Amino acid sequence: MDEPKCPPVTVEGDWSPAQTKSMKNKLQLYFQSKKKSSGGDCRVEAEDGAPRAAVYFRSEDVRERVLARKNHEIILENRTVTLRLISAAVSRDDVTDTFILCNI
Repeated sequence: MDEPKCPPVTVEGDWSPAQTKSMKNKLQLYFQSKKKSSGGDCRVEAEDGAPRAAVYFRSEDVRERVLARKNHEIILENRTVTLRLISAAVSRDDVTDTFILCNI
């Protein structure tokens, strides 16, 4: 996958540090599925020791679709984990900077 052009979506949930690797894999599959999450091509980076991950979508349209969906849940070890999505605000300067950098 090429470098993502969109700011990450932070995902938080109730999982233990021991479950981080498993959860990262589940998040990757979940957010790549248009059917399950309204997602698409993405990359997931999980924080060691924290119930948090960053999801980098390749397309802004996919990112917006995922954020527009109200409920996101994953089953982890026979337990439903409700996911909280936090979007980094995109300022006009960030959009301009990205455009300039991509066109150099």
